[in-house]
Amino acid sequence: MATYEYETRLNCSVDGLFDFLSRPGNVSKVTSPNLGITFHSAPEVVHEGARLDFQVITFGQIIKSSHQILEFERPRLVVERQIAGPMKSWLHRHEYEAVPEGVLKRDIVEFQLPGGLIGLLLSESKICSHLEDGFYYREQRLQELIASGELR
Repeated sequence: MATYEYETRLNCSVDGLFDFLSRPGNVSKVTSPNLGITFHSAPEVVHEGARLDFQVITFGQIIKSSHQILEFERPRLVVERQIAGPMKSWLHRHEYEAVPEGVLKRDIVEFQLPGGLIGLLLSESKICSHLEDGFYYREQRLQELIASGELR
């Protein structure tokens, strides 16, 4: 199983960031348009046990996926797991920590590549590079929202 980690520090409140990212509609606002994320079924605000059905465009393909929220501890932790989708396994921990300058947001993604032809075309390094680009884009958008006052 491969593990990818991304950390960012943001000058906002931990409650504000947690609440903002707990809304799938806001996740769309901070996801690269190149990814084309579309939620087909998701609660307005995620909670433990919630299911999120969505699609993204990645590596030139439309990929459908379903995730379930396994843990939801406001304002500290959200853990989601792929229950249907392209990867053999996918577990994403969203950790939030209040620090003197605002929030330390840590994303930890553990994944296993799928089998078959798709698994042969992908590599752990390719997935990690794709995640790096996506989290960097999200960080930049969050910084813009903080600067504009939309996120506090």
